[in-house]
Amino acid sequence: MSRKKKVIILGGGYGGIKALETLANNENIEVTLIDKNRYHYLQTESYNFIALNSSLNDIIIPLDTLVKGIDKNFCFIQDEVVNVTTHQVTCKEGEHPFDYLIIAVGVKTLLPSIFHNDHLFEVKNLSNALHLKHSFEDTIVKHLKKEKKNTNIVVVGGGSSGVEIAAEMQNYLLKSNLACEIQISLIADAFLGELDEHSRKKALQTLQNSGIRIVQKMVQKVEPNCLYLEDEVIEFDFGVVAIGLEASEFIKNLDFAKEKHLLKVDEYLRAEEHIFAIGDCAFLKDKTGKPLSQTAQTAEQSGVIAAKNILRAIQEKPLIKANIKIYGLAIALGGKFAIATASFVKVDGILGYLGKKAIEQFYKIPLKLKL
Repeated sequence: MSRKKKVIILGGGYGGIKALETLANNENIEVTLIDKNRYHYLQTESYNFIALNSSLNDIIIPLDTLVKGIDKNFCFIQDEVVNVTTHQVTCKEGEHPFDYLIIAVGVKTLLPSIFHNDHLFEVKNLSNALHLKHSFEDTIVKHLKKEKKNTNIVVVGGGSSGVEIAAEMQNYLLKSNLACEIQISLIADAFLGELDEHSRKKALQTLQNSGIRIVQKMVQKVEPNCLYLEDEVIEFDFGVVAIGLEASEFIKNLDFAKEKHLLKVDEYLRAEEHIFAIGDCAFLKDKTGKPLSQTAQTAEQSGVIAAKNILRAIQEKPLIKANIKIYGLAIALGGKFAIATASFVKVDGILGYLGKKAIEQFYKIPLKLKL
């Protein structure tokens, strides 16, 4: 009887989980998931959490329980990886040999030094999302108790994350009758570049109509409670920074080929012969060679492809080429309003909201059922 092949997955994010599910119920492999955190963070739903519309339980899933729910023979190790060689993963607390490896460690928020400020938070990290939620919660309480007259909240970044967080916080303020006391400013030199021009204008008009101040300028300097723009200064009490993503130090230090500081992969998603890279930490392209956005859906698709190729390699079958696509986009704009696009279909308002919620629940409910 031949030895079972050892497969290790580094990272329990969207791509890593999909890879686990694809590898499940195969008796000829041993699968271990390694992550420094004990939870799978549903970062795409953080806007609801920060705006006090959901609980911590709604945005995290325990990895140890989930891994066993996917396949009782799978193993989870909570540890931080520090290096990868041809057939071994080195973590802070041990070494783990493998036959095949999937690197799915994601990325971190791009945070230039000017934004290193005790009053500014990013949300790629759950701890920072918690701090931001507590800041917003504390602000609400102080205004309800009339301990404070005015508060300024800033959101720096015009992508979907910044827009959704600003929109949902504003919706909470409107429902609490506090929008006249708490001003939210959304600051970026460009907004929602992933949308077409018509949808982008409609989204910005919706945000402005809700009371959010749209500031199309770049931040030049930051002081403890002031943002210096090109021609004005905005005072703030706390804020969010969501201006982009960059590779983690672990990825930067790996001795593998890079493209735009991310792991370079071939058409089968291999960084090396037995090592695959998926999700945000890999430089993914569509079949025409065009770079793909770093989204949950590209991470999930790449996770499935890498896992299938590992199974095919073990069975000595030809590998399948990656054909990753962006099927659509849904952006929450506060309350029961969202814009959703898919191919040539575009919906907004309540239909967009229902579409976005359906996407979130379609992903989350099957995982919750495995716990």
